[in-house]
Amino acid sequence: MAAMTELRQDPSTRNWVVIAPERGRRPDVFRAQRGRLPGDAACPFCPGREAETPGELWRLDGPDGNWRVRVVPNKFALLAGDGSARRHVSPEGFVAMPGVGWHEVVIESSDHGADLARADDAAVRNVLEAYRARYRELRAGGSALVIVFRNHGPGAGTSLAHPHSQIVASPVVPVQIRQRFDVAMQHYDDLGTCLYVDILGRELSDGRRVVLEGARFVAFQPFASASPFETWIMPRFHQPSFGDADDDALNDLASILRSVLSGLSRELGDPDYNYVIQSAPVGDEGREYFVWHLRIVPRLSTAAGFELGSGMLVNPSRPEDTAAALRRAIDQDEGMRRGG
Repeated sequence: MAAMTELRQDPSTRNWVVIAPERGRRPDVFRAQRGRLPGDAACPFCPGREAETPGELWRLDGPDGNWRVRVVPNKFALLAGDGSARRHVSPEGFVAMPGVGWHEVVIESSDHGADLARADDAAVRNVLEAYRARYRELRAGGSALVIVFRNHGPGAGTSLAHPHSQIVASPVVPVQIRQRFDVAMQHYDDLGTCLYVDILGRELSDGRRVVLEGARFVAFQPFASASPFETWIMPRFHQPSFGDADDDALNDLASILRSVLSGLSRELGDPDYNYVIQSAPVGDEGREYFVWHLRIVPRLSTAAGFELGSGMLVNPSRPEDTAAALRRAIDQDEGMRRGG
């Protein structure tokens, strides 16, 4: 019988830790699959092997009737199942709760060799549509937080090479995210303005770390980037929740996200990376002090003893320099796509 996932609270920080023994049983086949041809017979996400995944939750079909994007439950879920999220305290005083929630896989393409960095805008738009549809469904189900993320490469935590993203619905909002909201709330209380709107305004005014500007979104590398080439994509409009993004926003986000990922691939040689959509917790989506955004973190450096001991991250590069390099790479890439 599979071990039940559990959430345990660290009494020294009040952070929640997911204890998920089933995750240790995930197939570690990324290295074996990377570089294989589309339609690899060993890949459970390829067409013809749909029966090997848990039951389908959402799909987008193409004009030919074949699927373009599928969403299925994660077979090795971090959080799973309905039930009570009530905390319990052990005789020794430790706090824990059942790991209820939901964990889904977004299979981004029927093509085993596809990648968002090499896709066209329409293919990226299809993936974003899946994110939004499932985000809306999961937040309506009573979750406290819905997290959309993508791991690319073994150094970023990927175990299967077939292009995919993940969505987790959590019964709790972690301390780190609450702290982010507390800082934004304090800024709003002090100045009466949204911190994230102000941050974007400052970055646009400075200009040196801006990577790409669109009509509705801006890509930039933050002033205090925590790692090399960390890049945020933020709306120009005020909207706390990704779930409220409209169709026009998804179209524009698809274009700028594809450009940034393609530029990072060109500049860094297809790096391992994570991206996450930072969105307001459920119930806080009407607040005036937050703006959802997509954060991309290439895995180019490793935290060491100082970071562990101090809690401060060390970025061995200047974001002004890496932003300039990424701008050049995007310009070159777009020129190649235009045949220039």
